[in-house]
Formats: sequence, structure tokens, C-alpha cells
Amino acid sequence: MVIALAKEHRLRIKRKLQQRPDKLAELKAIVLDFEQFCFRMLKIKNKSGAMVRLVLNDAQRRYATKVFEDLEAGKPVRIIILKARQMGFSTVTEALIYYFTSLQEAKNAFIVAQSSDASSNLFDMFQLYYEKVPAVIQPMTRKNNAKKLTFENPAIRTADRRRNPGLKSKITVQTAESRVLARSDTIHYLHASEVAFWPAKKKKRHLLSLLAALSKEPGSIGIIESTANGMEEFKQIWDAAVKGENDFSPLFFAWFEMPDYRKPIPPGFELTEDELELKAKYGLDDEQLQWRRYTIRNDCGGDSRQFDQEYPSEPDDAFLLSGEGVFDNKFIKRLRDAIQIKGSRHEIDFVKGQIISVSNGELVIYSHPEPGKQYILSADTAKGKEDGDYDSAYVIEARTGEMCAALHGKWDTDLYGKKLDTLGRHYNIALLAVENNNTGESVLNTLFNTSHYPLLYMHKKGSFGWNTNQATRPVMISDFKEAIRDQLYDIYCPELYGECMTLIDKNGKAEADSGCHDDRVMAYSIALQVRQLADKWFEWYKKKQTPEAERPQRERPSRAR
Repeated sequence: MVIALAKEHRLRIKRKLQQRPDKLAELKAIVLDFEQFCFRMLKIKNKSGAMVRLVLNDAQRRYATKVFEDLEAGKPVRIIILKARQMGFSTVTEALIYYFTSLQEAKNAFIVAQSSDASSNLFDMFQLYYEKVPAVIQPMTRKNNAKKLTFENPAIRTADRRRNPGLKSKITVQTAESRVLARSDTIHYLHASEVAFWPAKKKKRHLLSLLAALSKEPGSIGIIESTANGMEEFKQIWDAAVKGENDFSPLFFAWFEMPDYRKPIPPGFELTEDELELKAKYGLDDEQLQWRRYTIRNDCGGDSRQFDQEYPSEPDDAFLLSGEGVFDNKFIKRLRDAIQIKGSRHEIDFVKGQIISVSNGELVIYSHPEPGKQYILSADTAKGKEDGDYDSAYVIEARTGEMCAALHGKWDTDLYGKKLDTLGRHYNIALLAVENNNTGESVLNTLFNTSHYPLLYMHKKGSFGWNTNQATRPVMISDFKEAIRDQLYDIYCPELYGECMTLIDKNGKAEADSGCHDDRVMAYSIALQVRQLADKWFEWYKKKQTPEAERPQRERPSRAR
């Protein structure tokens, strides 16, 4: 049981139904079953404007089931929803919030919509729930301010209110256009609606304020939902949820899960090649594909990319780029989906000089080093900002170019250098090329002066590391594009393909879309460049490996920033 029925309701139910035990049992069963509560107690206006019962569709039911599973597990509910347009998730979320707030005591619900009009629509929905619910479970309410339902005794006399205070619960609906949100009250139930469309300058501050006010106790509910709107804070929260970097459970709902999204098939209807692919991949029928075709033509200006953002089939479809993509994302997704080698997770213990197998390690190994083989380890370094790129590195086999390992995370420069040292030694003393821009010089300093790594790449005499500049970067990106497009080498990192899908052309320069990263792209691009020059480095190193030879003395790397 996840709901504690308030005293006000228990007394009213007992008083009205004490002579009808059959009705009493029926009402209790309804109140304890959310889906039955929606159907028997709540009314909504449908798209035609008619007043109808709230009947949950399959997508809404899946969402509600997840909420109650988490509640019954005794943990705070945290869910982020990525969805197609107009699937009714505001309707069912407001039904959940009304259910918990109007039946229990001392609960505070807070709803934030993207605009004043949207917040008015959501508040009207709550008012309709309240007005149409049967009187036996309709809580007392006092006169409310705009967009607030306060469930408590409206009596004028203080003594009457003390004797029977009512629920002392409330539902507040506000707009993200407000200057300040939720600074004082503890929130038990939160709905952040269409977050991707909140004002850009207020979004991050509002989310921080709301989530800080949201109760961390079991039974609390925090719902963030939106249609996608490019690369912004909602996308970042979604990605973090998918990676398990926050406690929000990611729920995605494709357009074809909406039962209304279908249209009659016209005479002479024939499927295009893209439609045949969609039909086979998702099990769609022709009426759904006709609805998609109609919507693209009439609502999306004939742009299928716009349809994918508004009505995605899978999460990657939803997040359109703000610029022109460097790659055909459908092609990239096919490459990513075709990956068969998943790799195993490991941790780099640089103190013991070991690679240790762990379930959630920072290092993914696709193939372990083999005797006699030569490897290249390329590394991109973070920009030194809290919200900057990550540290990223790849190991590839020098002869075939096959991807062998991938390292990704954020570390202090000295720790990153020591991890690279251990990883390079593990792969038969790999040729190690670290980008020397930004914090790379510090990483190289650790590798040379502390770890004494024996085979560091130099872009010119006396200067360690790979240098990305106006001359080398266009060549790097060109070779990278060719390697991806022509599938020249075996790539097993799905996250690298993910960055390919958010690589855009900004005024002739390929770089990550705003809110995205290209650290993996750059690390792999360095590997491809260094591979072309690797033979002479391995030959040089081989000549130096004689029993009496000492470690080669080289100039210190430049510390110029």
C-alpha cells in the first residue's frame, strides 16, 4: 500500500457508506488502484472538447507502473521522460499528483510549465479533476490564489479549523518564465513539464532550485518530462540518466506507442524505402506510416528531421542538431547498431601497475595485447573547465588500425598521466601520443618526468605530444571522416559513434554541437594521424633497446601555455 488515506476522507466515507458495506468495499478498492481511480473518479476534456473518463493508454500505464514500483520499493521516485508530442504524459502526471495530494495529508505538490499559457492549461486540468471527482472523496478547499489548490478547511472560525483542519495539502502551478521558483517550501511531488522549452537563461537555475527543494525521502516523486529541443540541459540530464550518472530513471516513449497516431490508407499507397525500413525495425503498420507521412508533409514542412525531433522513434532521433551534421546520422546509427564486440570493463591501478577487471571501470578493453604486436595509444585531454570535455584515450593496433581499448573520464592531470603510463606499458610499450594543447603539457610532464614513459610521440624535435592547430586539425577531421564513412578500421566504441552524431559544421569547422562533446572524436583522430608515422618510432625504439643502453635523454617538454 503506497497511499495513506487522510482522516478527512476516512470520516466522510464512514459517515456516508456505513450502511452500505458493498459500496464501502468497492470505494476502497478503487482508491487503492490508481488506474481504477483514474477511470472511475477523474474526468478530462478530449481533443474534441468532450468530457470523458480518464482511460490510460499503454504508454501512460507503463509510466504509472514504474512510479508505483519505485514507491513500493521504498525509494524516492525520480523519472525523466523523453517522448513524442501530445502523448498525454502531462495528463497522467497531473492525475498522479492529484491522486497523492488530494487523498493524503500535508503534501505539497509543485508543477512548472514552460509558459504562462501552458501553466494555465495544467491548472485547469487540476481544477477539472477536483470539480468532477465524487463528493465522497472531494477534500475541503479554501479560496485559492491564482493557480493554487489548497486543500484545507475554509471555515472562518479558528476553532472550527483547529477541530477539523482538512488535508493541509496543496497543489501549486507556476511558469518557468517566473524569476524565482520554490525557495522555501519542501516539495513532495514535482512535475517539471517540457523542460527543454523553458527559458534558456533561467532553466539551469530553476532546475537547481526545484530539485534542491524536492524531498529526498521515500515516497517523494520528481518527474522531468519533455519533447526534445536540441542540445541543452534536458539532453544533459537525459544522457546522465542513461549512463547511470544520476538517480533518474530514463523512460522513452516513441510516437508509434500513441494509439491515435494513425490515418486511413489512401488508394495507391506504396511504402518508400525509408518507410519499409521503419516498418521492419519497429513492427509498424501502414496506417501508422500514413500518419507519419501526413504529419511530415503538413506539420513539419516536409522535413523528416523535424518529425524525428517532435515524434522520435528512438532517443537518438529526438535531439536534432543546431547546425548541419557532418555525418548521415542514420548511417552512423547503423554502424553503431552493428557493433558485435562489447568489450569488458577494467580499472587502471597505476600504483601497482595493473589493469584490474571491474564491473564499472573507466577502461573498456576490446582485445588484450598480444606478444609481438605494436600498439598506438592516443589521448585527448580535458579543457580544464568544470563543464569542459572529458579526458579520452584509445588504443589501436598499429598494423591493422583495429580498436583495442577505450579510456574515458575526468582526472587531475597527474593521475591521467599515470593511468596512460600504465595503459601504454600494458600494451607492449605503445607509442603514446598526448595532445599537448590545454592541459596536455601537464599530462606530458607527468609522463616524462615522473613516470619516465619510454616511447612518447614528439610532433617536432624537443616537443612532446601531438599538436592540434589550424594546419593539423582539418587534416585530422578529413581523415577521421574518411575512416568512418568508408569503414576503414574496426571500431567498437558506441560512444564514439554517438559523438559522430553530434558533430556539426560550424562555419566550415567541424566541432561538437553546443552542449555536446568531441573528446572521443579528437582522441581517435590523433590515433589515425600518429599511425601513419608509427613505423619510424617503433624502429627508433627498437634500436635503443640494447642491454647496456640507458633510457634516452631527451629535452624536457615545453611548459609554455
